[in-house]
Amino acid sequence: MRIRALIALLLAFAFVLLPHAPSGAQDTQTRTITFATLAPPGSLIMRGLDAWNREIRRRTEGSLQLRFYAGGVQGDEPEVIRKIRSGRLDAGGVTSTGLAQIHRPALVFQLPGTFLRYEQVEAARAALAPEIEQGMVGQGFRMLGWADVGSAHLFSNREIHTPTDLSASRFWVRSDDVILPVLFDFVRSNPVSLSVPEVLGGLQTRRIDTFLAPPAVAVALQWSAHATHMGDTAVAILVGGSVISERTFQSLTPAQQQVLTETGAQFHGLARRNASRAEQESIQAMVGRGMQITRATPADVAAWRAIGRQVRDRVASRIADPALVARAAAFGEQ
Repeated sequence: MRIRALIALLLAFAFVLLPHAPSGAQDTQTRTITFATLAPPGSLIMRGLDAWNREIRRRTEGSLQLRFYAGGVQGDEPEVIRKIRSGRLDAGGVTSTGLAQIHRPALVFQLPGTFLRYEQVEAARAALAPEIEQGMVGQGFRMLGWADVGSAHLFSNREIHTPTDLSASRFWVRSDDVILPVLFDFVRSNPVSLSVPEVLGGLQTRRIDTFLAPPAVAVALQWSAHATHMGDTAVAILVGGSVISERTFQSLTPAQQQVLTETGAQFHGLARRNASRAEQESIQAMVGRGMQITRATPADVAAWRAIGRQVRDRVASRIADPALVARAAAFGEQ
């Protein structure tokens, strides 16, 4: 009995001392990149991000993956950028508002009164993006891919034809927007400043009654349910993309960096190609639910282009070097 007890005791010590894999051994070998986005769970954007994540996992054999925080649970874009800077997040999907928090010249792709077609933005981006991205690296961020958020249309509870029609509106602007407040200086109106997560509540309580957004975004965030009219002409093309902390990127293996970069380019390229189709499908869905389309006359379009150029001239020096602004604006004339 003593011998059997001694053997059992030795075996017990051996089990404790010998290395053994924990129940989550596969997980400990996987590098996880935390990624925040305002896109709601289940939205078209999130389905695309999930597809991107599956491709990353496939190509790295599970050694790299993205963990998404969707629906703005990590805060508005400025908060997300602050968290990435501090190391509390690794990456995020942001619009030009978030990109401007990193490197303000990124706003040249969203100059008011400049780009009204996706082809114009694409041409400007192909020519100027490398320069903009280098500036982001200098700020501790790396661009994983550019996206077109969509063509921004005016939504309201009444017809809006020209900029002067905005004077009586309760118009939403983002609290950190450097462009739209200048527009309201010209039309002599006081906009209402809210973060993106506050917009739905603002519409429900009638604190705001007018907003500018791509149709697909208005549908996904349920904003369109609180508007009766949408302008048929885009006021601007909204851009964005996915960014990652340069510190996080450099901590990956060369093979992981290559996969993340290549799949990022692939995913964002596909998203840009699908942007126009998603926009048309969203407009059809809204019209089917009773949305009225405000038709712009050539004079209306000319009025928007004219005030857009006035706003651009005033904010250009706040965005980037005048030479860069002029180079970007030239693509809007093509």
